[in-house]
Amino acid sequence: MQMETFVKHAYRFGPFLLDPRERLLLHEGLVVPLTPKAFELLVFLVEREGHLIDKAELLQAVWRGSVVEEGNLPVTISVLRKALNDDRGLHKYIETVSKRGYRFVADVTQVGGSSGGPPRQRVDEVPAIEPEDKDPDTDPKEGISIGPLPPSLPLTSTTRPLSTDASPRPFRWKLLTAALAVGILLIPLVIIPRRGGGTAHIPAAVEVRSLAVLPFQILGAKSGDEYMGVGMADALITRLGNTGKIVVRPTASVQKYMGSSISPQSAGSEQGVDAVINGCIQRQADRVRLTLQLIRVRDGVQLWGETFDEPYTDTFALEDSLSERVAQSIRLGVSGEEAHRLTKRPTERPDAYEAYLKGRFFWNKRTEKGIEKGLEYFRQAIALDPKFAEAYVGIADCYGILAFYAVLPPREAFPAAREAAKKALELDNGLAEAHTTMGFINFYYDWNGAEATKEFQRSLADNPNYATAHSWFGVSLAAKGNYAEADAEAHRAMEEDPLSPIIASNAGWAVSLSGNADKAIEILKKAIEIDPNFARAHLRLGRAYEQKQLYRAAISEFEQAVKLSDGEPCYKGSLGHAYAISGQADRARHLLQALEKPTEKKYVPSYAIALIYAGLGDKDNAVSWLQRAYEDRSTGMAFLRTDPELNSLHSDPRFEDLSRRISF
Repeated sequence: MQMETFVKHAYRFGPFLLDPRERLLLHEGLVVPLTPKAFELLVFLVEREGHLIDKAELLQAVWRGSVVEEGNLPVTISVLRKALNDDRGLHKYIETVSKRGYRFVADVTQVGGSSGGPPRQRVDEVPAIEPEDKDPDTDPKEGISIGPLPPSLPLTSTTRPLSTDASPRPFRWKLLTAALAVGILLIPLVIIPRRGGGTAHIPAAVEVRSLAVLPFQILGAKSGDEYMGVGMADALITRLGNTGKIVVRPTASVQKYMGSSISPQSAGSEQGVDAVINGCIQRQADRVRLTLQLIRVRDGVQLWGETFDEPYTDTFALEDSLSERVAQSIRLGVSGEEAHRLTKRPTERPDAYEAYLKGRFFWNKRTEKGIEKGLEYFRQAIALDPKFAEAYVGIADCYGILAFYAVLPPREAFPAAREAAKKALELDNGLAEAHTTMGFINFYYDWNGAEATKEFQRSLADNPNYATAHSWFGVSLAAKGNYAEADAEAHRAMEEDPLSPIIASNAGWAVSLSGNADKAIEILKKAIEIDPNFARAHLRLGRAYEQKQLYRAAISEFEQAVKLSDGEPCYKGSLGHAYAISGQADRARHLLQALEKPTEKKYVPSYAIALIYAGLGDKDNAVSWLQRAYEDRSTGMAFLRTDPELNSLHSDPRFEDLSRRISF
């Protein structure tokens, strides 16, 4: 059974406090790290204090739905006893009943559902997952022995002071990114389960090829600190992704787990990865405490875990020391340049880095207010450090998305985006994200397919696993009519980020442009399953239905897209087109009147109005508005030659003349 279904209280026994709701075990106020299964097993036993629980019942309750051997149970009991300091044969907490099961024998007191204030992080190393020397009720032929976890890395290093122009109250959280790099880089180490009984059988080493870094829990977080858990995960995701050596799910896919009660194993299963990293962070006075664990998704086994307890010193120097030591200690196979990316400092200013993390946090919300807030923080980061390349990319991304979603006119937003992206590349020409953003600008604003392709390919050369680059590249190839290549890029993007609604939506659009409406519908339905409120997926699905002349279904999706987007003009243009070609001309003209009415509050792309006139069969007005769209640089013009909604105009010489001006 799932533990959350019956847990209502916290429990005290001896010097320990068990808080199931917060998933914390505290020893005199210090967090005791436990694997997910060990924690669930402890809660199950404590809830049934004094009662004998059969092994079969424990296996059913804690490993429900998983195929596991009975030997997993004594291994996990051993983990608990070590955590409770109950592994010296005393068994004052967990009693073994030979051949039957286990009983929690300590006195337990219910104390309510809160652990009573922010816990202090325990500084011990996470106990190695090993069975007791001998469990009297375990048949040697069935027992499991798991070798010790990788040794802890020393955190001492030679530090040097921060630059003298740093803020008097520097932000020290890059220490946490460094510690995370330690955990991630340990992934390729050999983790070898050994089965007991006679001669030990050692299977092949476990290799982690894909990973999700979950937002970290901030213990005792104050108002305004919520960005830290996502922000630091985002920084680590970017750093690891840039190596091209491991597939890492992007921040947009894992941000939904912030504050979620879902277990790391379940989150990893949703993400389709081999392993997940999760952890908790706590700041206290002049120290930072961080507990990390690497969990294999297949069986919930903790492959690695460690607790760090460090003072606020020169965290950038500490990050360098840790990254270099890990790179020397493991067989990750990174080249000199890749190793440089793992230790490269984006800025020497901790306060600038804090502002950047906040910017990434708000930008990833992908809402108008979130992007505007992100833009504010990216500007703040650059004001603190004018040579902060990643912050310039943040500004470029904000302006690009504001133009793409018709919040700002393209002629206002894209030049600002280009200026920021160019500055980022001047500072760091190897920044994959900057090349991707430049490709986005070349495609949607310059309508220059050759330059867009060049930038996307350069980005993927620097980071082959960058899902966004594959996604945008695929859409641009479809707009050029290179459908086979577009399909390959679209599917590669979905492989890299299978739970992203925007990645799936772009893939569906690319496939739709190639004429495969059935496949597009399949992809777009999955995108909506991921996020039913993602307006663009409804828009793309409506267009795919329209290709199949399923007008009722198309109109339903377009109406949903308009509602979810709060009336975005581009979505209204597609809805009006569907109304028109389905015989509902009056409704189409009503939308036309609303879009054509001049307004100072909202930019209306001329391309959206042209779509409705095309649906009504009014070629003169349709072409006229497309000419205006060319002048105002409407982003939809990138699809002028391949957009199915404009097929009726292809025979018009004026349309042909216009399409020749689009450099695809």
